Amino acid sequence: MVGEPSGWTAERQRSLQERLIDPWAQDEWLFPTALDAKRRRVYAYRFTCASAGLNVELKYALWRKFESRAGAPLRTHAEPDHLALLIGFLNQIAPSAPSLLVKPLEQWEVRLRSYLVASGQYRRGNRSYLLATQEYATRPIEDTRIRLLRYIYTTVADAYDGRAPTDKDLWDLRRMGHAVNPTRAGDALNFTLLAQPWLRDLAKAYMRYNKEIHSPDNCQQKLRALRYFSQFLAEREPTIQPRGIDRALIVAYIAYLGDRRVSNYSKYNLLTHLRTVLRSCAHELRMADITKEEIIFPHDAPLRERPLPREIPLEVLAQLRQRLATLPMPILRMVVITLECGLRINELCTLRMDSLCQDSKGQWSLQFYQSKLKQEHIIPLVNDEVVAAIQAQQRDIREQWDTACPYPFPSLRSPTKPFQQGTFSTLLNGWAIAQDIRDRTGRVYRFQSHQFRHSVGMRLINDDVPLDVISRLLGHRSITMTEVYARKRAETVRAELARAHQRNKTVDYAGQVVSGDPRADDPDVALVRQGLRGQVLPLGSCGRLQVLGPCDHENKCLSCNFWLTSRHDLPGLKRMDERIAGLLPRARAANNQTVVANLEHIHPSVQLRIAALEDSGPVGPADRADELNRLRAEALDAEAALAEAREARLMMAARQLEGRVADLRARIAVVEEAAHDR
Repeated sequence: MVGEPSGWTAERQRSLQERLIDPWAQDEWLFPTALDAKRRRVYAYRFTCASAGLNVELKYALWRKFESRAGAPLRTHAEPDHLALLIGFLNQIAPSAPSLLVKPLEQWEVRLRSYLVASGQYRRGNRSYLLATQEYATRPIEDTRIRLLRYIYTTVADAYDGRAPTDKDLWDLRRMGHAVNPTRAGDALNFTLLAQPWLRDLAKAYMRYNKEIHSPDNCQQKLRALRYFSQFLAEREPTIQPRGIDRALIVAYIAYLGDRRVSNYSKYNLLTHLRTVLRSCAHELRMADITKEEIIFPHDAPLRERPLPREIPLEVLAQLRQRLATLPMPILRMVVITLECGLRINELCTLRMDSLCQDSKGQWSLQFYQSKLKQEHIIPLVNDEVVAAIQAQQRDIREQWDTACPYPFPSLRSPTKPFQQGTFSTLLNGWAIAQDIRDRTGRVYRFQSHQFRHSVGMRLINDDVPLDVISRLLGHRSITMTEVYARKRAETVRAELARAHQRNKTVDYAGQVVSGDPRADDPDVALVRQGLRGQVLPLGSCGRLQVLGPCDHENKCLSCNFWLTSRHDLPGLKRMDERIAGLLPRARAANNQTVVANLEHIHPSVQLRIAALEDSGPVGPADRADELNRLRAEALDAEAALAEAREARLMMAARQLEGRVADLRARIAVVEEAAHDR
């Protein structure tokens, strides 16, 4: 068990006073309140407590608060007024108290709340926040003066606590010297939410070990897993002790997660991290009360699906680009940069003022630090808008802060800190609500910062940029990470082909629709099936299996009951109909009865197929547009292949591809004509 927190003593209070160096030791602090020199006003913090000890504690706590602001000017005049009221309360209620810690915080809060109510000054507020559904919600917040008292009390109590930092219930990883993400809140590991004292001690012992070999983010994830486990124990097994953690308890915990409808992704993380913590405590840390038996197995955690890029939908991107000018600064410039360069949000927020650089030819590049890979990275900038956005932001920051700000995108609270990821998300999604940005389902769209990176990756892969170039641009650790975009493209193409295949219609010699099990109509199955069918026809396909033996039908299968044609064959069928219509009169004029008989036998079947394929009911504009896009994409691929074949002097392949290109262009013309007629 760790030691109990130590409290106030006169000696510890003197140590606080010694840390206050002028001007912080003075009884009056003067601060500007605006964010530019032209509109600054000065506000005063006056420390007039009757108790000298209380004055020291108030000064120390507020000094720490200003230190965390890192030189930011005062943004509002309200805080000095709140301090003045708090001092008035202390002078009335406890004028001779040597320290705030002579009473528990709860007692101070009750007395201050009563004081505010009695004087008609008690004001509880509401704070609005955005839900994942892009709806605003509100939560009540305590009176600002009471929150200020809480901050001062907890700051002073922490300063008086003489325990080692890792014995406390709140670990400030930044102060412990760990490289935390400066663009995201949550530097502290909070153990107070672990209800069981033994689990709290276990968690601290493990985190002393884990923080030295893993990132602060990894520590937060594992502490979150322990909080879930603690909540389960408090509800289902409140008297459990470490020796009681066994397989039966874990099975009950897995059922608990299912009852809470925890997603498979979260369930995987919670169980995997808990398994790691328990195994490390038993083996590496050699805790005698933790079993060394395997009680959480890999199959307990549901397998996570292979992640695919979650790029911003095209219809949302179109709205974003159309209304880009309405975005607030500096969000507009941040969006322009990340939408073209694909930076991670923390890389964008921590860009330095000297990030732009030019080579000997005057071409621009962007240099930044990749915290995920712990390396400097540089990428070429080929878009002048990105360069202009960065330069404009640099100019604005230099005019406002001169050389005091190292970032082109500083925090809204301090010029010496980078922009916060949460602020970017909140402002961007608030703008999406105001501008009514909606996806194809009609819902107000919720942006996630990493989607911009995925959108860049998918755009590059669709533009046929080589994988190694994309990997270099995005700064991936290996090309395997980049292949995710190629896999997403392959699945997208496959889905489009499958959708087109399902819209397609196949008819037989009698004009009757040929349908079957959708599983057997899968495009991949069709590729295998082609090798088992009978003849490969110049138009349509043969439905007769080779195992049935030789075919007795004449006219190259055109009168065969197994001849199947689809909508893709309409252009060819119409050309055949035109040829037959032209040949019949000439055959009759020449009294060639054999040809007449053959053509009269074929012609009704061809006309019946055309009528059946054309009379398929209404086709929506979306379907027709999808079909056109697919045909055009196939035509472009065929033309590219044709050019490569000609360059390689593969004449046979070139002739086949020429026919393929001509056929696709004919099909495109038919679909475009149908769209125009409707």
